[in-house]
Amino acid sequence: MPALRRGPSPGTADAGAETGTAAARQAGRSWRGTLAGLQRLIGDNLLFSAALALSLVPRIIAMLGFRPAVLFRLDTFDYLWDAVHVTPNHVNPSGYALFLVLLRPFHSLTLVAALQHVMGLAIAVMIYAVLRSRNVARWLATLAAVPVLFDPGQILLEHLIMADILGLFLMVAAFTVVLIRRSPSAWRSASAGLLMGVSALVRPTTLPLIVALAVYLLATHAGWRKAGAALLAGALPVAGYMLWFASVYGSFNLTSSAGLFLWSRTMSFANCAVIKPPADLRPLCPTAQPGALAQPVAAKRARPSTYLWDHDAWQWQPPSNDLVPDVAAFTQANNSRALRFAIRAIAAQPLAYATIVAKGTLGPFVHTNSFRFPVPPESAGMGAMNARYAQAAVRDYTDSSATPFLGWHLSASEQHPYAGIMNSYQRVIFLPGPLFGLIAAIGLAGIFIPRRRTGAAALLWISAVIILALPTAEHEYTYRYVIPAVPLVCMAAALAFRRQDADVRPQPGTRQERGPGREPGRPDPEPGSPDPAPGRPGTEPEPA
Repeated sequence: MPALRRGPSPGTADAGAETGTAAARQAGRSWRGTLAGLQRLIGDNLLFSAALALSLVPRIIAMLGFRPAVLFRLDTFDYLWDAVHVTPNHVNPSGYALFLVLLRPFHSLTLVAALQHVMGLAIAVMIYAVLRSRNVARWLATLAAVPVLFDPGQILLEHLIMADILGLFLMVAAFTVVLIRRSPSAWRSASAGLLMGVSALVRPTTLPLIVALAVYLLATHAGWRKAGAALLAGALPVAGYMLWFASVYGSFNLTSSAGLFLWSRTMSFANCAVIKPPADLRPLCPTAQPGALAQPVAAKRARPSTYLWDHDAWQWQPPSNDLVPDVAAFTQANNSRALRFAIRAIAAQPLAYATIVAKGTLGPFVHTNSFRFPVPPESAGMGAMNARYAQAAVRDYTDSSATPFLGWHLSASEQHPYAGIMNSYQRVIFLPGPLFGLIAAIGLAGIFIPRRRTGAAALLWISAVIILALPTAEHEYTYRYVIPAVPLVCMAAALAFRRQDADVRPQPGTRQERGPGREPGRPDPEPGSPDPAPGRPGTEPEPA
């Protein structure tokens, strides 16, 4: 006779029901607690919360007005192509392409742009959080985040299928991890270094900032162990990528383009009568370049990018008919040859080179930016070969045929009235160059005022100068390369006005009570750090 199935006993059923009810009540309390905590957080930071919510408006307009995203020249299509074929790029490190690989299953450029807008908002939140943790007033911390929240150049950077915003997000995240508390642990120092190292694989201008983090930790008496952890963690992803590059191309490097970019920079000032290059380098002189580029007068020469990408120039010979059009010049032999010329040019004319770099670095503090939403699109006017490559990159990544609009303009589809609204917005809202210069001057002054001086402000300000100067020193000035420096300069300036006498807001994990003799506003030391002598000013290490 088959066994009868028995249901749960009444007692078991009652116990299960009570357990389920208790779990439901606990979940309800958890949600209510989370909601109450969020309400308190918004209420305590009402001005910033309002600015953050308002900054959604121009971002939504950009999403509606430029669909699926803004595709920027050939760089966008290089990243899309590399995301499909997963290979290191000769011209730029492929960190952003690997990010696109993660999103490829969704086949959506709109999703990529939306996530990048979220990164922009997260950058503003990190700026505000760091400044509040360092006793900057709420209104001033909010003001420091305003360029990230509302500047059209920043919003455009987020809407491009380009590496810039991801690199900026990772860089600011690295600074946030190390600066959010006064004395970072070894693990937090290593995390900051790792984030900065990954950022360098997206935008290599942040590579020197790995060393800057380590120097900052030493200068603020954090110790060799923490500085070494940041340096080692930052070097790991860079070394790993270089090994991948070497396994594919046989050269232990990030790219095979640095020498060619630097050669194009020297075309702004190089005089071969002064340089006296050997015979094999004379074809690289400005006067040996094709057509209008063969200009003996430095003041009348074209931009460095024109020399680099002119397919009639020496580096593009013999011409290539490959589907990927802008790779043929970036061989190890060409890169090495260009680097040899560039080093000779800089050594022979150091003052001319320094003048060019100084002008490019100071330019954004004088001239207002021109990095705006493209009307008409930036990429209109590609040649037939480039158009074929661009369409293939979009088609392979999105897993669908490129729309007729993409095939013609190779950029975003403009949707009106939203595109027109964004165009009007960027005519009114922007960061004037002189105002940016004033903010930078305030941050610099704050570094030297004894009562205002902090290691954090110095780290941020110096880092901003590094990422401003490097692109100009290696290639040329464009405001797109300036935008990552803006939040760092604003944070450094805000720290110059931090309150000195107010209590420091308690950090998570610190004791709320003060021990005997502890000064008001002095946070408890982290585990393992020495406790300063009670009541004695000047015994605490310089604020980070």
